[in-house]
Amino acid sequence: MMRSWRVIFALCFIVFAMAHHAAQAASWPNRPIHWIVPYPPGGGTDLVARVIAAHLEKALGQPVVVDNRPGGSTVTGTAVLASAEPDGYTIGMVFDSLAINAVLGVSTSYNPETDFTPIIKLADVPLVFTVNTQQVPMKTLPELVTYSKSHPGWFTFGSLGPGSPHEIGFLWFKAMSKMDALVVPYKGIAPALQDVVGGQVKGMFVGVAVADGYIDQGILHTLGVTSPKRLPNAPNVPTIAEQGYPDYDYVTFYGLAAPKGTPPEIVERLNTEINRVFQMPEVRAQFEKTGATIGGGTPRQFGEFLAANFAKFKKIMALTGEKSQ
Repeated sequence: MMRSWRVIFALCFIVFAMAHHAAQAASWPNRPIHWIVPYPPGGGTDLVARVIAAHLEKALGQPVVVDNRPGGSTVTGTAVLASAEPDGYTIGMVFDSLAINAVLGVSTSYNPETDFTPIIKLADVPLVFTVNTQQVPMKTLPELVTYSKSHPGWFTFGSLGPGSPHEIGFLWFKAMSKMDALVVPYKGIAPALQDVVGGQVKGMFVGVAVADGYIDQGILHTLGVTSPKRLPNAPNVPTIAEQGYPDYDYVTFYGLAAPKGTPPEIVERLNTEINRVFQMPEVRAQFEKTGATIGGGTPRQFGEFLAANFAKFKKIMALTGEKSQ
């Protein structure tokens, strides 16, 4: 008899929880939604978030507030996302750093593989190897690599922080080319780019749109693109692969996730609305300016992509020689 009551109680609890989630989803959203970006304002991540958020709030009828939470190679902002109530009112961007930090053994308050609910892939983002024109007169990567080998310590690279996707992409190229370089860490893209522009460091990996103005002014120039194909908005810039490194193919991504346990109805609504935003010509044009390839797809597809990304970075880390912490 006792077991029967326990079964009945458990079933009642499940029915209650399902009814609660359904009611929660039906009334959602009835207040502002916070969109966490674990990088400082001013970079490509911030730009993409604000473009989508502006259209998303029109579709949902509630403000979508972009909340920049930089620090710890995205760990600070990602921890805020993981610990938020799974009610659909906190969503956040995730990146390659989710897998990178896991592979490096970075201590976090969350499990990067299980504590998030995938919503949608926002974009694939190639990077460009950008250098200060006055500091680096070389016009091709092979020239830069050759010069760096004969001048140890000369080339300095601005990193977005240890374990950042931009740094890992460069370290992979460094290992492949055997070039000599000193990596200088920064807390985000804005201070790193400022020092490249000022000549305090000689170069960095960056999204093409972030450096466009400085390239147009001749302050910076670009030596290579990390993707296997040239960018539509920078067709004259050769890929790294076609300059003697055919195995180099490094494209970062922007994604959107929610805390674990967020009702699937809310996840599906967010996914549906953002896929609709991606069909807008003006949004596609804005993404093209950033050099990003617009994302989309289902939550399940994004979840499968995230799982594959963990395996990918285990292989890259083995090639770079980066060690677990």
